[in-house]
Amino acid sequence: MKYFVSADIHGFYDEWMKALFEKGFDIENPEHKIIICGDLFDRGNKPKEIIDFVLKNKEKIILVRGNHEDLMEEMVSRGFPFGMDYHNGTERTINQLVSEGMDRNDYKDIAKKSRLNKVLSLTTDYYETEKYIFVHSWIPINTGNYRYKEDWRKATKKEWSEARWVNPLEMYKAKLFPEKTIVFGHWHVSVFWAKENPKKYSEWGANACFDPFIKEGIIALDACTAYSGKVNVVLLEDKI
Repeated sequence: MKYFVSADIHGFYDEWMKALFEKGFDIENPEHKIIICGDLFDRGNKPKEIIDFVLKNKEKIILVRGNHEDLMEEMVSRGFPFGMDYHNGTERTINQLVSEGMDRNDYKDIAKKSRLNKVLSLTTDYYETEKYIFVHSWIPINTGNYRYKEDWRKATKKEWSEARWVNPLEMYKAKLFPEKTIVFGHWHVSVFWAKENPKKYSEWGANACFDPFIKEGIIALDACTAYSGKVNVVLLEDKI
């Protein structure tokens, strides 16, 4: 199976499509699947197009839940935004999904009629193949002693929600790797490149690198698209 893996698309539909097809993704090929490591919305302007594509091709897509999916679900459930929802772009996304006949203040109705709820219902905490574990930020860890959690697959909903917010650079430095290569987004890859080779790369600016960061045990994907203008897609071949 060929997996076309991306993360943190954040509403940038055109950039995502460009990256997918440049990698050779063929929608008609049964051996081609898409994995998205969370954060579909909340920065760009095309959440409707992303919803349409995901639902039309849901049999070919594995959607790992990100912290922005959690934020959206929480905001829709309470029915009004908090300050963080403005800061993170969640309130903006729900307004972009408003169409004729919808009440702009009825978030639950917007989520239902725009089919946002259907997309959220497809999400999973992680996906695993023979060689890889796909998450949004990291697997749950033992936070009390900051050590690898052997039974992370049995983590609670709360533990997974917390894991989606951790800094994967800290996990990488602490070498809290699972037994397979972990593939993730959430944290801009430029910081990994800058820490790896500070003489060559900076975190931001002209010397920043937003290519996938691939080292033994990890593949980091978040290209910070709102800043870099690109979505990273890596092609991985593996058995289910």
